[in-house]
Amino acid sequence: MFKIIFLLFFIFTSFIGCGYQPLYLNDKDFDFSITSIKFTGNNEINKFIEKELDKYDGGKGEALEIIINSSFNKNPIIKDKKGNVTNYELIASINLEVKKDNIIKNISFNESLKIEKNNDNFEQVKYEAKIRKNLYHNLTERIVFFIKNNK
Repeated sequence: MFKIIFLLFFIFTSFIGCGYQPLYLNDKDFDFSITSIKFTGNNEINKFIEKELDKYDGGKGEALEIIINSSFNKNPIIKDKKGNVTNYELIASINLEVKKDNIIKNISFNESLKIEKNNDNFEQVKYEAKIRKNLYHNLTERIVFFIKNNK
């Protein structure tokens, strides 16, 4: 019994003292402010990115203007003998233009994933929606990372 209590105490104190901290815990420590965002392209990507970048409005740092052109493609990769598509590649891409003090920086980001087609259409739609959301999230993180590191 004493060994179990000691082991639990040791594990508990190890987790507390290990120094784990989420990567973006201090997102409030950003030193830029997005003054305007203009979107063109895929509406679903644009809404997701806009929602994620809203927390950077009204910051105390440098004022930035951002223009985002987004696109999403679902390309067939492999077909079976009958010509039915069995594998797809989902590609989400954005062209980012950041303007700060009349200096413009352009960059493109692409995120892609190859998936296998499911026979159940309902499950396929749910799975693709989840994958799209993850792709959009990765693109948003890349945007923020680019802005933070390229001033």
